[in-house]
Amino acid sequence: MPTVEFLNAAKKADCGQFANLRKVALLNDVPLYKPLDEKINCRGNGLCGTCTVEIVEGLDKVSPKTKREMLKLGGQPENRRLSCQCQVMGDIVCVTAAALD
Repeated sequence: MPTVEFLNAAKKADCGQFANLRKVALLNDVPLYKPLDEKINCRGNGLCGTCTVEIVEGLDKVSPKTKREMLKLGGQPENRRLSCQCQVMGDIVCVTAAALD
């Protein structure tokens, strides 16, 4: 069973294979969004880019980037992902948008 560690929230969460990273964060009360984005976001459809996470460890343990991610995150570091488009396949460590920039 994969484990996701959210550094900025000082939380670890177990999840199933291929679990959606956004859902894992929300189910474990991890602050995923910056304050305004918490109210105004696309609810996990990959359209807004507000659920960005930085994969600190285990980039090879998440699904490949989707086309939506490539469009939204063009020019950003490879370890930046949209949590709503990212499936967890192994143990990872990440930082959510609430703590980035």
